[in-house]
Amino acid sequence: MSEHQVTPGQTYEACHPGDGKRRIRIITVHGNRAEVDTIDRGPARRRSVLLNNLHPAGTTATGRIRRTGYRLLDPAERSTQ
Repeated sequence: MSEHQVTPGQTYEACHPGDGKRRIRIITVHGNRAEVDTIDRGPARRRSVLLNNLHPAGTTATGRIRRTGYRLLDPAERSTQ
């Protein structure tokens, strides 16, 4: 399995359906954490997220839909900002 590269500027969406498709944008990456801004809901809120919660797709390696963490959004899925 290839290593997922997390870089500043990427946009992710919450995998859990109860999170209302919350989106975050990567600001910086340090060690095993990323500093992110929450977007789409009121003012941006900066916080830290573990890298193992950021996934390249909304499905697992076995094809199951993810219910935790955040999935990387394709540039076509991102809202204009």
